[in-house]
Amino acid sequence: RAELFSRNSGVGVRMGRIAGPPQPSLNGILSTQHMLQNLPSVAVAHALEPRPGDVIMDMCCAPGGKTSHIASLVGNRSLIIACDKSRKKMLNTAALFQSMGATCIIPLALDSTKCVIDEDETKWRDVRSVVDCAAIGEDGLLDVKGFHVDSFDRILLDPPCSALGLRPKLYVEARSARHLKKYAEYQKRFVEAAVKLLKRGGTLVYSTCTINADENEDMVSFILSQYDCMQLVPLPDNFP
Repeated sequence: RAELFSRNSGVGVRMGRIAGPPQPSLNGILSTQHMLQNLPSVAVAHALEPRPGDVIMDMCCAPGGKTSHIASLVGNRSLIIACDKSRKKMLNTAALFQSMGATCIIPLALDSTKCVIDEDETKWRDVRSVVDCAAIGEDGLLDVKGFHVDSFDRILLDPPCSALGLRPKLYVEARSARHLKKYAEYQKRFVEAAVKLLKRGGTLVYSTCTINADENEDMVSFILSQYDCMQLVPLPDNFP
């Protein structure tokens, strides 16, 4: 957005006709009953294949759309930990969860690259025990420092990325091209934590909103080569 409005020339598109009948604006309509999402965001929750009773983590959940979708798929019958290191974002996200009636989600202001509790630090506790013992902060968020290894049945990792897939990019500056490499290095820190937190036989879904191969195909190759316990599996049979 900043790039678009900082230029005084470029390519503009005016939409003259739409396919199908005119649709009314849904902005502010039944806001607690539905949520508009683009197709890739919808697909991610189905790829995770969440089931009632699962213990699930969304490592980078803000603004909360994917997490809310996961909660709806399990009918609020799972324990979902939703993390983001920004406390401000998580307060807004917690309000969204509450408005949606997503009571199975525990919102945490937590940097998920640093949320793995060392095995030598304390006795292993499951996620529910960690949450139940946590103090409540003045803003209502639980004060949780991390979780033990082998704690989660399913993990969604949609890490910070270059976001090249969110809007048309007519070019990428040379300086930006060099910076793209840094995203992948940062994402590997999330991957390392995710692999440790995932239970044996669990499911990790990795997704981005970029078209940069370093952050997509190459990251999948990195995971498979670096962690012998991980393997690539096909999407669920009922994938929409």
